[in-house]
Amino acid sequence: MRTGIVAVWDTDREYAAKLSEYLDSQRRQPSAVVMYSDPETLRRAVETKQVSMTLAGRPVAGSPWLEGTPVLTLTERREEAAATVYKYQPACEVLRALTCFQETAAVQEFSYGEPARMRAVYSPLGGCLKTSFGLVMGYILAENRDCLFVSLEAHSGFRTLFERQYPVDLSDLFAAIRQGDSIRGRLPEVLQVFGRLKYIPPVIWPEDVREAERGELKELLQTLAQGGGFDELIVDVGPDLARPEEVLSWSDDIYMLEKADAFSRAKLSEYGTYLKQRGYEGLLERTHRIALDSLSEGTPAVHLNQWQRWEQLVPEVRRILAQEEADA
Repeated sequence: MRTGIVAVWDTDREYAAKLSEYLDSQRRQPSAVVMYSDPETLRRAVETKQVSMTLAGRPVAGSPWLEGTPVLTLTERREEAAATVYKYQPACEVLRALTCFQETAAVQEFSYGEPARMRAVYSPLGGCLKTSFGLVMGYILAENRDCLFVSLEAHSGFRTLFERQYPVDLSDLFAAIRQGDSIRGRLPEVLQVFGRLKYIPPVIWPEDVREAERGELKELLQTLAQGGGFDELIVDVGPDLARPEEVLSWSDDIYMLEKADAFSRAKLSEYGTYLKQRGYEGLLERTHRIALDSLSEGTPAVHLNQWQRWEQLVPEVRRILAQEEADA
């Protein structure tokens, strides 16, 4: 998907034309690149909001009508000043400078106030309603805040549960990150809604989660938390990640669901020992330990479908969030 126009202008029209042609031909360039032959035409395009950023030589780069539009200045000698690029160097280097400049401009454009509060839901135990708890918590938080839910599980069940197929999902965002592209421009087309809760459809290819590298996960979550415009980010941390504790270390709060049987208690004890041995004991201090039995306390012990199960969780999750707020 291409977003906006990168306008190119220079006193050397032949140079501007060749540079525009090269930049526009690059698969990783997220915007259409258009050469403007005269400043007046460029000014009209800027004033009508067609241009998302400008790559221009002096004196146009300093024009007052460009104020409010990101401008990368083409220079005829190397300069240390920010937002400048030396024009007489290989075009691939100009492209690299342009890409970095676009990333910086995107952070400024898509950052709305404070970063989102990142809440991770995780348990080393299976079958403990972890995903259900995260969805219900996000659904409740979204009543008053802009909240996003992200599942980092290889097999989420979303497509079956919601009876939907998604044209764009988390696999596409991972692909963009691995190609060196920004994912911010893809958020509008990937986001889905559940009530007021926004969510990113989970991966369609399990290996995208199982083989995710630390840097890829960090870029994904930091982009969503810092540049997505959300107040809350709920991350369902699945067992398929090689090092789930690293994702947990980036989170503000961790919710760990527990079972009461002896085998589960033994697993949780070993998990705590592992965190201490690996230097992650700080995670235990900000982990909210939630007994699975408390989530269904007072309700009949009958088989429930998934929608009924979620309704059953609502009162207890509301209580947990209310207690959190009272303790803050």
